[in-house]
Amino acid sequence: MGFVVETLNEEYPSNSFGKVLGKVALPLLRNLTLRSLQRLLNERPRFDLVMIIKGRGLGPDAIQYLKSRAERVVGYNFDSFRFNPSPLDWHHLTDRYCTFDIQDAQSWGLPLVHLFSAVTVPHNRERSYDLSIIQRVHSDRLAFAELILRALPDDARYFVFLYESSWLTFTLGLLRHPLLYVRLWQHISFKPLSHAKAMEILGSSRITFDYAHPLQSGVTIRCFESQSLGVAILTNNQDAVRSGLFSQDSIAYLPRDADRATASALISRLLEQRAEPRCRSLGDFLDDLLSPPSSSNK
Repeated sequence: MGFVVETLNEEYPSNSFGKVLGKVALPLLRNLTLRSLQRLLNERPRFDLVMIIKGRGLGPDAIQYLKSRAERVVGYNFDSFRFNPSPLDWHHLTDRYCTFDIQDAQSWGLPLVHLFSAVTVPHNRERSYDLSIIQRVHSDRLAFAELILRALPDDARYFVFLYESSWLTFTLGLLRHPLLYVRLWQHISFKPLSHAKAMEILGSSRITFDYAHPLQSGVTIRCFESQSLGVAILTNNQDAVRSGLFSQDSIAYLPRDADRATASALISRLLEQRAEPRCRSLGDFLDDLLSPPSSSNK
């Protein structure tokens, strides 16, 4: 028999207002979230497991409440504490707490559990593109995209899709970096690419660019998707290169201050190789996340 699974939000209200509260009024957000959880769960049977993903709106009181409603409470952060500090005062209250962030795992003595690939498209040996960039616009992603495009060989085949989530964020970005937005305008879209289409493009690429937020050191899902499809990875995350998860001929580190010649050399090196597909599955992830705690490592 399988389990009955119920999904709840990590914060209430779960909207833009809730995100603002998380930044400027975290105690209020935690109070609202706790009351919402009590309203939703007080009359429910006890759970075998509560799994907390990020848990931005939770606080110590909410964790204690969830422990009263479940046999086991497991937390997982696929942010970093620098980007999502909310769990800092409650992660020790859970039965097991893990992180995807390599530096946080080292600094806080937490179990490191890497993400996974959920790609279902078949591995494609035919490569229509030498390089693909499929990303949402934020942080330095446009600057990296421009650098990479300038570094590509003249005859390179490439696919670049930069998703802008709203006209407001586009306008703010345009005001900050007008020339960059103008130069990359043809690659910017206000309509997201479907996941199926994104994976089709990714699987048809020899190299893809992976961008990790500067405040995070965890290996992104895009890296694991690429690995499962046999696609080489150009990334701004040096920790991903050092992680030992990828063969060194299938991944390369591109720093923010790299020049065109450096980027071109890295791309040429990756194009000379053929990355072999290897998949870390959702099952692998869950096995690691839910494994029984040892005496030295929750």
